[in-house]
Amino acid sequence: MTTQQHATKPRGLRVVGQQASKYGIVIALIVVVSIFTVLRPETYPTLGNFGSVLQANSSIVLVSLGLMLPLIAGHFDLSVATMAGFGGVLATGLMAYGTVPHWSIAILIVVAVSALVGLINGVLVALFKLQSLVVTLGTQTILFGAILLYSKGQVIYSGIPDEFKALGQTRPAGIPLPFVYALIAALVIWFVLYFRPIGRRLYAIGGNEDAARLTGIRVERTVVGSFVFGAVLAGLGGVVQVAQVGSAAPTNGSEFLMPAIAACFLGETSIRRGFYNVWGTFVAVFLVAAGTTGLFMMGADAWVQPVFNGVVLVGAVLAAKLGTTRANREKFLNYWRGVIRRRQAAREAHVGTAGA
Repeated sequence: MTTQQHATKPRGLRVVGQQASKYGIVIALIVVVSIFTVLRPETYPTLGNFGSVLQANSSIVLVSLGLMLPLIAGHFDLSVATMAGFGGVLATGLMAYGTVPHWSIAILIVVAVSALVGLINGVLVALFKLQSLVVTLGTQTILFGAILLYSKGQVIYSGIPDEFKALGQTRPAGIPLPFVYALIAALVIWFVLYFRPIGRRLYAIGGNEDAARLTGIRVERTVVGSFVFGAVLAGLGGVVQVAQVGSAAPTNGSEFLMPAIAACFLGETSIRRGFYNVWGTFVAVFLVAAGTTGLFMMGADAWVQPVFNGVVLVGAVLAAKLGTTRANREKFLNYWRGVIRRRQAAREAHVGTAGA
């Protein structure tokens, strides 16, 4: 009995350790919230504060998911943050200048324009074989120029319908509507990536594009689609942001890029380790937000947020690298353990045959 207990205990500890590693990002979020709850019990653990964090960061969730789709296929889209800014300015301008009769038409136009930008990026990367970093960096610059041109460098705040603002400011049952949008988007993308063939194809392309092509996957079309849907998510993120604040500034969205990148790489280290995944990215956005909010409540200066985001990004990349190295080492060791076991079994079988 004692021997069995000793043999079972390490296995149980191993299982606990594996689960803790798998859901480390969720545990980290709980720890961060708990720490600032103790440090600021009057202001931090309140429904108003949690609602504000969920509302303010839902746009970043949409942008992060938009960035994640090309990343799964092995490509980087640096234009998602500026796409969000352009989407917000375009939607606001269409309403403020009286170009469209209803705010819903403005949103549809943003979706169409975002899809067009994503299509251009995808075609240049997938068909013309250009580097995604260079292409999307150029797109980012062009979009920023388009923002300045369309907004004339001014903040657009008049002529925005109250119905449109309600899309970003309403809190039914205390839950911000922007968080509901982000959650619905995450659920849809999670279902597609995990339960539909297109999701498996996307991960296959990211793993090995040549091997995916040999298995019959239409690599170019799938990569283009990831850029298109990523840009649409980013554009909608910008629309949600301007609905929250009730205005659109030329600098809108520019602050989304670093948190989005940090969320994608941080999410890669947890839940589905080694892969960019929906729920890891989703939780990572609010982990970073919970940390920065707590630091501001502690009296931190404005420079703390970009420094914090940068530290999280570098730490996430390092953790992902170490996790991948550890996983590869385990695969290597398991392979050779299997080889040794098979050789021992073959040797014992040979000895038994010879003895007979």
